[in-house]
Amino acid sequence: MSSVSIHRQLYYMKPTNWSKYRSIHAIAQELDRIERNDPESILYGVWNAILSFQFPVSEGYITRPQDEHTAQSGEKGYSDLHTFHYQENSSTADKFLIVQCKRAGYETHASVWAEGVDQLCQYLSSTHGRRRPSDRSPVYGIVAVGKYMRVYKYDDVNESVLNWSPNPRRLKKGNLWHLEENYEQVQLILDHIRDNH
Repeated sequence: MSSVSIHRQLYYMKPTNWSKYRSIHAIAQELDRIERNDPESILYGVWNAILSFQFPVSEGYITRPQDEHTAQSGEKGYSDLHTFHYQENSSTADKFLIVQCKRAGYETHASVWAEGVDQLCQYLSSTHGRRRPSDRSPVYGIVAVGKYMRVYKYDDVNESVLNWSPNPRRLKKGNLWHLEENYEQVQLILDHIRDNH
């Protein structure tokens, strides 16, 4: 192996201590600054940074803020953050993740979580509908309320979302994950989504 190819391999390898979103100073600072009743836009910034780190544009990923979705009824809605993947010079994007953000201070309000789930169902259903089995690839949703998140997987048959975990033995389905206190579990979830869509 030439010294040039070794240099390229080392250049593109991420050190393990930099492979977690909490290792990024700006993300850690923004997470630390989230306070009760901050506007949702604070969370948009945090989640946009996390998604940009986890799903880099250099690897074909794009995260669109306020992406428009139109239901069969013609009603329009806007997902907070919608992540796409253009694989191997494809002109068609794989739309695989939507994050709905809700302001801090409402983490204990069941109605706020339910609203986020309803929005995920609406936006994922309008994007994916009932895909043929041969067209199905995993599609995920995250509802983030303050520093907490819950993760879901799209169910084509019912056009809804289900509580989900990449490893139910280690990470309980339907669990609330704190972005700071549970960052290793959150990172495992994000890594799984990146590697399986």
